[in-house]
Amino acid sequence: MIKIFREDTQWAIAGEVSTTTLEQLACQLPRELRDDGSKVVAGKEGFAALLVFGDLPNETLAKHLLTSVTPVYLLDFDDDAPVTLKLDRKKMRVTETRADKHPAEFLDERGIVAPGYALTTSPAKSVGLVEGVSLAEAKRALPPDAEFELLEHPRGVLVDDGPAGGVLARKLGKRAYLVYHNPEDGWFSCTRYEPGQEAASYSPVTPNLNRPPLDNILGETSLEGILRVLAIPGELLGLDATGAAGDGR
Repeated sequence: MIKIFREDTQWAIAGEVSTTTLEQLACQLPRELRDDGSKVVAGKEGFAALLVFGDLPNETLAKHLLTSVTPVYLLDFDDDAPVTLKLDRKKMRVTETRADKHPAEFLDERGIVAPGYALTTSPAKSVGLVEGVSLAEAKRALPPDAEFELLEHPRGVLVDDGPAGGVLARKLGKRAYLVYHNPEDGWFSCTRYEPGQEAASYSPVTPNLNRPPLDNILGETSLEGILRVLAIPGELLGLDATGAAGDGR
């Protein structure tokens, strides 16, 4: 049975298309995702989206919409590796991948609010460590206009944006650790990506119910210990040299 996260967008199909066409497309979703499991929303200037609250993105369904409109956008709201794919009828393949802009932001610019993703400024910081990849390889794999920084690391590369690190790891088939920290209240979590496996999460205060839980990260259970074993500078997550939360400046 498909698990539905009511009013929490998991993926979407969008484009300059009528809501009627998207409603017809929604009829091709699994039974559990019809009605309360999805909804069609109209945006600005003829843009509309089919928002889905469960299961995994369906590229076949998105390509089916290409018979009516082009381009079509397939948006994945994955917690740690959100991505937007642009599909073009003329090429019938992915023509653009946006890892630097969250799908919710992409839709918001077009007049659509994705349930579960109100765009508010968060004090949380994140960083990704992608193992077994060179700086040059990482740069080639990401959009040239990406708005995040890549840093060399003894085990691979650091990405100063956790979700972007997840996208990079998934695209290159590499192991990655994505660390999140809120310097205001001390909350933190770490997601581990393994090629060919479901991502798992260590979050001692508020477990991620969408991920298999981890008991530790390489034997460490504190934020400071995790950063030490991963050799990630604490300053990237708002910590000062002593490991305490900085003032955010």
